[in-house]
Amino acid sequence: MTDDYNQKLDKEYKTLQGDYAITFSTKEGERVLQDLKKAYYHRTSFDSEPYTTAYNEGQRAVVIRIINLLTKGEYNE
Repeated sequence: MTDDYNQKLDKEYKTLQGDYAITFSTKEGERVLQDLKKAYYHRTSFDSEPYTTAYNEGQRAVVIRIINLLTKGEYNE
């Protein structure tokens, strides 16, 4: 990858981080994030049915992405 491409990705990522920060910085946004954490993050994903486990892990992955963006986590495409 070129430096220009990496700089473009960095700029887009920082913009996205700002968007997430704005979205979840309100009282309403904080409540929504707490609800998402409670429903999908602070629970086990495992189920005896492997497809259910995969589905549950997918839900959890969305919340992890939000948390990572809010805490300046690593960029993952």
